[in-house]
Amino acid sequence: MRRFLVRFVGRGQILVLAILLAGCSGFGGSAAPQSTSNIVGHNTPTIQSNPTKVVSISSATDTLAAQVLMNMHLHAWNPAAMTRGVVTGGLFINWEMNDPARTNAVRPGPDGNPLHNHDPQVDLLYLMAQAEYHQIHPGDHTFDTDLDHITTLVLADFRSYSLPKGWIYFYLLRSGLMLHNSQLIDEAHAVAINFYNHWYDSQLGAVYDRAHTPGDYSTNHSLQCGAALIDAGQRWNQPEWISAGENAIEHVISAGLDPNYHLFYNSMIISNSGRDEVQNYQAKPSTQGEAVDALVTAYTLVHRQQYLDVAGQVLQSLLVTSGLWDKDHGGFSFALDMSSGKLFTNYKETRSQTLSLIGLNNYNQVGKRQFASQEQQLISVIINHFYEGTYHGFFYRVTPDFHVYMSRPGAGIGVENYFTTEAMGSALDALQRTELS
Repeated sequence: MRRFLVRFVGRGQILVLAILLAGCSGFGGSAAPQSTSNIVGHNTPTIQSNPTKVVSISSATDTLAAQVLMNMHLHAWNPAAMTRGVVTGGLFINWEMNDPARTNAVRPGPDGNPLHNHDPQVDLLYLMAQAEYHQIHPGDHTFDTDLDHITTLVLADFRSYSLPKGWIYFYLLRSGLMLHNSQLIDEAHAVAINFYNHWYDSQLGAVYDRAHTPGDYSTNHSLQCGAALIDAGQRWNQPEWISAGENAIEHVISAGLDPNYHLFYNSMIISNSGRDEVQNYQAKPSTQGEAVDALVTAYTLVHRQQYLDVAGQVLQSLLVTSGLWDKDHGGFSFALDMSSGKLFTNYKETRSQTLSLIGLNNYNQVGKRQFASQEQQLISVIINHFYEGTYHGFFYRVTPDFHVYMSRPGAGIGVENYFTTEAMGSALDALQRTELS
């Protein structure tokens, strides 16, 4: 960030610090035992030995990753965190940049920082970041204890998970393949079963939250569910899942893609008549990034050119024509209202940059790398402007010129100089993916 001096710690220093701290760490235990059990009626696939490979090494990314992981090692763990009313431990939501003892600041008022609050989905983000670091640096055992601990937590968090969020499937699967952990793969399998059995509507050919009245869906989540069903259908030999996944993707493209901007709406409603209606006309960069990632993933599985074409159109609009990319300072603004054409530029979310980078990198690996320069610009913006280099972390959001954001009275925590575990996990995931294929 521009308002702070940048101070880097070498990886060798981090390793020494970790060794010194290992004896007083409160998070011991070994990795969860690997399971070969199967879900009834289905076979667990053979765990691939090398699901990904390192294709490039970035010293800037590697230094940043080690620094952020050490910051999380020191400050992110919350032993009082609760899941479904039971103390399980987990990660703090956030902590103040220069006073890590101040944690879980989420809203003003006396009840704004309940100590037990945590989000299991952030646990999964952190596991993914740890698995990728392990894949890139197999000889570095600095964070093995944290990896073991977060693996155990994720296995407990998602044992009975059931919501139509397709990214959950891929993160469980991908981390399971990287870590050779069949229990994580089993949980990904169970998530896919729930997508098909509980959230897929065969009459509409759509995946949405059928527990709501009216039913609704986020376009990015449903596209990811479609890609997940295709992947799981191929992996577990379930052709009806593949068909459902293709139907779900086609449904969102038909109903949720704005014909003028070529960007996906934020959210949709399924009316009582079965028609899709726009619930939120905003186009957020994070939504577009996840949509592109889902479309490219589906393309690699079934080679349907339409998916890659739509992904390219979305990226062209996101990066060039929509105005969401800030040409003066770099980075993506918060959102575009596609009903009015208004840009929301008062702040920039970290996750908008990181999820866009994931989709962009996936597209460039499969396509003709027509957006290679934009990918490098985005990486540079994340590392040089969103990353706070003195205390080694990422905020939820920053001002348009990359300073600490101050929320309006009554609308936030005030000075938002709090590192969030979601932003840190997402940033590590996105940047490390650019080193892998």
